[in-house]
Amino acid sequence: MEMNRMEPERARIIADIETMDQAERVEESIKSGYVEAIIENLANWIAVEEDLLTSYEKFSNSSSSSEEREIANRLYVLSSSDADILRKMLGEFEGLESEHRKRIQLVKKLKKSV
Repeated sequence: MEMNRMEPERARIIADIETMDQAERVEESIKSGYVEAIIENLANWIAVEEDLLTSYEKFSNSSSSSEEREIANRLYVLSSSDADILRKMLGEFEGLESEHRKRIQLVKKLKKSV
């Protein structure tokens, strides 16, 4: 299988992997430093958007000004849309996390056979 990517050159982030121990360390670092952190931050952001939804709804219901109600309703709609997008992103990253766990298991399996 040829793995030649046709992308512009860029500076490497990591050195070439020469051992399965190195591969395992990098894979574990990706898991804890990127994937898990992104999932946690997305979950927190979703919670903030949900709190905003509640606040905008209360503000709209308690406002005596039609202009304020209209603005609060618009903010509610925008925040709701953002929360939906974030939930989709969270789902994608959870799928990525699952695939990454498989990669880690494959590295461990290869490490045992070498």
